Amino acid sequence: METVKFKYLLDDHLPPAETAVYGLQWFLVTVPCIIILGAIAGGIADGDSAAGQLRYLQKLFFLTGLIMLVQVLRGHRLPLIVGPAAVLLSGIVATQATTGGAAYFSMALCGLVLAGLSWFKLLHRLSRLFTVRIVGIVLLLIAFTLLPTILNLITAGSDNPFTQLAFAMIMILLLLLGQRLLPDILKSTLVAWALLVGSLAYYTLVAGAWPQTAPTPAAAGGWQLAVAGFQFDSVVFISFLFCFLALTANDLGSIQSIAGLLGVTDAAKRSNDGLFVTGLGNALAGLLGVIGPVNYSLSSGIMLATGCASRFPLAVAAGALIIVAFIPAIISVFSYVPPVVIGSLLCFIMCSQVAAGMLVLGKDLETSGFETGMIVGLSLMLGTLAAFLPVQVTTAIPAVVRPLVTNGFVVGITAALLLEHVIYAQTGSKAKQRR
Repeated sequence: METVKFKYLLDDHLPPAETAVYGLQWFLVTVPCIIILGAIAGGIADGDSAAGQLRYLQKLFFLTGLIMLVQVLRGHRLPLIVGPAAVLLSGIVATQATTGGAAYFSMALCGLVLAGLSWFKLLHRLSRLFTVRIVGIVLLLIAFTLLPTILNLITAGSDNPFTQLAFAMIMILLLLLGQRLLPDILKSTLVAWALLVGSLAYYTLVAGAWPQTAPTPAAAGGWQLAVAGFQFDSVVFISFLFCFLALTANDLGSIQSIAGLLGVTDAAKRSNDGLFVTGLGNALAGLLGVIGPVNYSLSSGIMLATGCASRFPLAVAAGALIIVAFIPAIISVFSYVPPVVIGSLLCFIMCSQVAAGMLVLGKDLETSGFETGMIVGLSLMLGTLAAFLPVQVTTAIPAVVRPLVTNGFVVGITAALLLEHVIYAQTGSKAKQRR
């Protein structure tokens, strides 16, 4: 890959003022991801407890800042944003009927497994599973299996769900227009501005008044370092193993894409070190009882827009996240963001996920269109059907396998692996020979 010329290179130390400015931009890009996914996962973990959800966000800010700081300085050492993993949100949503302790304990164990595989340099043995089709399907499944969550957020908390649905559609369209028309430097902070403007518009045009139920900062003090009620559930653990397969592919792809863009010569070592830190970060996330981290691939667009490829401004952003974690008065402001705005932004973010999946599958569709279409189509249909199963159906499924069967991502990726490596394995190898 041809390298791009940047104003500041990977290991360049910037003047303090510019470091602060670039660090602020990385901070503004990272915060919305934490707020959007953290609000959903925190709502599942703490229900209607406003103080509990605030504590959840505090821990998530702390964890994200800590892992980003370690990654930038000692892990992959690349300018990559770290944030909550959407694929783990799929796992948490699918297993919410079980105890939170089982889900987060499984997350911690899977994180240790990932760290162990990285430490002993065994991850290359899994690479044969991640064909072009599987990577594309993973990206698509994450978006499609979160559709029930998005729908619930958009229609929640109102006697007139149609009004909120119309508000969400308009907001998504405006976001797409902004993504299409705004300068590159503003596109990188589009979601952050949408949080503010969308909330103001909702309370002004739809709700007509500001809420008075935000948690006080004092109510969020004293958050614990470990989730209560840890227990091992083998079915939940297997469910999260599938999620971590996808997380590994996502993390590896993000690291390698930035390494290729910057033309580094030790990409393999950086990838291994980065995945090791990601594994430890997810183990710590499980102990803290929050959604685990992953490296985001959107960093390349920000670097190209700003001309800054230095990793050190991200260390500043990480430090700011850690500081904010211990200032609940700041985080409590985000509790005013209405669910419909969170759902709209999550829908917009997942559109980017679908676009990435289609781009990955594009070349494969040209060479083996029907087979690829069958594998992708059936996997997406089965995964989406599982995600939308009504309550009366899920309760009729035996409890011992319910976390697997009702997890749309697990159902979809299992179908994809079976189709890719068993049913269409021979034709897939012939297609590779033709290439």
